[in-house]
Amino acid sequence: MRFVFLFIVTISLFGAMAPANAEQLRPKLDDIVEHFLKVVFGKEYNFATLPPIISKWTDSPVNIILQGLPKPKMVEAASRHLGIISKLTKIKFQQGQPQDLGPSIDLIFLKRSQMGKINVPGVAPKYIQGLAADPTMVCYFLSWHQPDERIIKAIVVINNQLDPRRIGSCLLEELTQVMGLPNDAKAYWKTLFNPTDVSFQHSPWDMLYLKTLYDPRLIPGMTAKQARPVVREIFKKALGK
Repeated sequence: MRFVFLFIVTISLFGAMAPANAEQLRPKLDDIVEHFLKVVFGKEYNFATLPPIISKWTDSPVNIILQGLPKPKMVEAASRHLGIISKLTKIKFQQGQPQDLGPSIDLIFLKRSQMGKINVPGVAPKYIQGLAADPTMVCYFLSWHQPDERIIKAIVVINNQLDPRRIGSCLLEELTQVMGLPNDAKAYWKTLFNPTDVSFQHSPWDMLYLKTLYDPRLIPGMTAKQARPVVREIFKKALGK
């Protein structure tokens, strides 16, 4: 099994980028194609070790395993986001237990002071400490791939001391990115992948990204060069071009 040091999502700013006019809310075809490719294939963090290929969940259902001390509203938010993700990707989710076999996403709700102290087999404690080092950290995730194009496990670690709305926003972003859309990239339209935006629900473009990634025409293991014409054709139709 290959462990992949992947992605931190820190939500510390709540000011969304204000577009100059309504037309900016609709991306141009070339722009949205390139943005999608950055989100999928980018190297946002120096410790990301995956090769630049399409990587996604291929086994279904995926067990959702709750750990720590989640509050009811946090669980409701996660369930709501997963329901939408499931409809868009056709990946099913079900509640599981730590001993369950098969693909899984662990949602670990901890106090802020404990987020850098979890024990992850095969992972040096200093990496976990580094992920949680930012005092404004809301949550972070790690994922495992076997082989590189197939996601088989992920954990999401969440600060459970914040208000449910802020945690809900973090869960939205993490659960979307852990599906195989790991990187943030600047955009002039509303999207949770824009590092200056804070989202409480998927934008139409976020939903398009999820649906596109799990389109059977995007085969796990594809490179950006192979994926670009497929993505362009899907987006061209979506934009009515």
